[in-house]
Amino acid sequence: MSRNITDRIDPRDLSAAAMTGYYVALWQHDAPVIASGRWTELTESPSRRAELITLLDTRSLDEFERVERSLRQSDEFIGQGPITDFGGPSITVSASISRISDIEINPRWAATVDASYLAHDIIDCANQIRQQRPRFHEDGSWADRTDDELEHELAEYKRYLMRNS
Repeated sequence: MSRNITDRIDPRDLSAAAMTGYYVALWQHDAPVIASGRWTELTESPSRRAELITLLDTRSLDEFERVERSLRQSDEFIGQGPITDFGGPSITVSASISRISDIEINPRWAATVDASYLAHDIIDCANQIRQQRPRFHEDGSWADRTDDELEHELAEYKRYLMRNS
């Protein structure tokens, strides 16, 4: 029996199969935490302190607002594979700051390539998404401030950005 996934699954069903595989992997990763009842560990959101410091480290109102949108899960990050001979990207992966929301595999392209290309392009898309997402941190020049001081500084900084943009 062939090991090539496109010989076992209709190329039109590969997108759904990829999302199912993602959900299974996510479940396997999260199952021990769920079983232990440590629900807060399932939250992919950064700590409030990391949010504050990251927002204070932005350099423009546009960057500040992008970080805010990502925290509200309203920003979508997109990774795309190379443009194929069929006129579109091989694969498109969409995600929020915490989870993949969609994997679209071009079925015409998938029917013509080895499965290793599918895997490579999915990983490349995931890496593109990681590069787009804000990198939250708690270190740097703001690290020695209290949370209350950071909240105050953030309010002042946002007003400053809005006045000067």
